[in-house]
Amino acid sequence: METIRQLEALWRYASLCAQAPASLPECDSFWTGAAIVTVAAVALAALYILRRMTKNFFAVRAERQRLAAASRVADPETMSRYRVEYEKLHPDPAQQEGIERRIRQALDERKLER
Repeated sequence: METIRQLEALWRYASLCAQAPASLPECDSFWTGAAIVTVAAVALAALYILRRMTKNFFAVRAERQRLAAASRVADPETMSRYRVEYEKLHPDPAQQEGIERRIRQALDERKLER
C-alpha cells in the first residue's frame, strides 16, 4: 500500500513539473532526472546502432576477404585440367639410380676437361 502511495505522489509531482515552467526551483530534481533518463536512452540507442553497424562492417569485410581468396584460386574445372602428374615428379628408384650415375659421369667429365 505504501508503495502505491509513493508512486501516486511521484506521478502528481511529475505531472505538476511537466506542466509548470522549467525554471521553477521545486522542479529541478525532476528535470535533472528527466535529462539523465533521456541521455541514457539516447546513449543506449546509439550503442545499439553502432554495434549493428560494426557487426555489418566486419561481416562485409570477411565476405570480401573470402571472395578475394576464392578469386586467387582457379575453379575446380580449370584445376582438373592442370593436374600434377606425380609419376614425372617422383620417378621410380631404378630411374633415380640412372640419373645419379649420369650426373656423376658429367661431373667427372668436367673435371677431366679442366
